[in-house]
Amino acid sequence: MNLFNIISELEKVDPEIMDRLTHRRSALNALGDLSKKMALAAAPIAIGSAFNKAMGQQTLADPTAVLNYALLLERLEYSFYTQALAAPTLTATLTGAARTAIQTIQGHELAHVNLLTAVLGSNASPAQSPTFNFGSAFATYQSFLTFAQAFEDTGVRAYKGQAGNIPRTASATLSGTTYNLLTVALQIHSVEARHAAHVRYMRRDATAGAQTTIMPWIVNADSNGAPAAVYGAGNPAATFPAESNISQGGITSLTTMLGATYTADDVSAAFDEGLDNTTVTTIARSVVTF
Repeated sequence: MNLFNIISELEKVDPEIMDRLTHRRSALNALGDLSKKMALAAAPIAIGSAFNKAMGQQTLADPTAVLNYALLLERLEYSFYTQALAAPTLTATLTGAARTAIQTIQGHELAHVNLLTAVLGSNASPAQSPTFNFGSAFATYQSFLTFAQAFEDTGVRAYKGQAGNIPRTASATLSGTTYNLLTVALQIHSVEARHAAHVRYMRRDATAGAQTTIMPWIVNADSNGAPAAVYGAGNPAATFPAESNISQGGITSLTTMLGATYTADDVSAAFDEGLDNTTVTTIARSVVTF
């Protein structure tokens, strides 16, 4: 998809988009003068909104459907961490700073559930009954963290994939205060990304098998033992490419087109990709019974 076609489409719903992207060309030119990692890390900041593949898919009918979808994911994650903290198989290994971290993440997930439930009000879908069954996820500390990585990475891609389906003017009023729904969703999305990075960091610890090649970010769709579908393409693949994608904004390959040679790992790690809701639900149901 051509970058300027993307901008043209964005202008139809966001007339101020050009004001925020006036430096995109200078940002691209600067990439050849900076170190590879700094350059690629800076690119999404300058032109990320124009590269957002999530804007193209309208698979959920309205903001209520999108928020109920988010609520399902948050309930799943909250249940996952609650069950993990209570699992006898993890009593001896999920301890100390690791346990404190998981308790903190569990608290975040509960806050997300409570907020989304309150925002949706009478439109909130009922909670799952019986609750989620995670099978053998808690058999070992290593398996728990592998599942945690899969859920967090999927959640991040899921939020990104639906960001474009929430109108920027959609709002809800709670206790006399009006909240912008897109702002709420993006605030949750950024926290889920921090969870994903921390869980990946935890997998590098000796207790989790000293998997020191695992990075806090996704590199070239490497699954690190999690289901490969979490990092694969969605539907349609042109809108929701796999995490190994190295094409952005109409540039076929960022490995060679910016005045320097970048590896596929460098490029893929610099950009995250969204996932459509159907693919996300299919991934979840492949490892969780609900």
